[in-house]
Amino acid sequence: MTLRCELNINGKTRRVLIMAGEEETLEHVALRLTAAILFFDGEPVEPGPSDPALADIGFVPDLMVPDGIGGVGVWVECGNVAMNKLTKVNRRVKGRLVVLKEDEPSGQRLREVVKAELNKSEKIEILAWPRKDFAAWKAALKESNYVYGEAEGHQLNLVLNDAAFSVQLSAC
Repeated sequence: MTLRCELNINGKTRRVLIMAGEEETLEHVALRLTAAILFFDGEPVEPGPSDPALADIGFVPDLMVPDGIGGVGVWVECGNVAMNKLTKVNRRVKGRLVVLKEDEPSGQRLREVVKAELNKSEKIEILAWPRKDFAAWKAALKESNYVYGEAEGHQLNLVLNDAAFSVQLSAC
């Protein structure tokens, strides 16, 4: 699945193409779009393995906001993420680490595991959609999408195609 998106967020416009990998689910793609909107003002990118900012990390994020001096300002993972990856990224990335989850119970479960297994676990931000809002978000997605509205902090006030969303993502 490929999402072609025209984003008009916080008064700025950008076109975004989100191409799903072979085994990526609709949930993962919907979370990647969420990340692109949440971090819209930082001009996020979907880096490849050869991106110079990732040279010493050994992993690639779902989305990254560059720090402006050749490093990672925000590292974003969407959906399920291996603890091995989080452990190494947590040690190697100086910027923010954010994991987006499709519902609050899965966000809370991840928080418990991260807290039990990682040093400096508080550095990892876990944000989760309210379950019914995420189901509506997924249902509103089409191959070609138009999103307009505002995103600030964990708050999304948007219209995706013809569906309106006023959502506060939960910090888990």
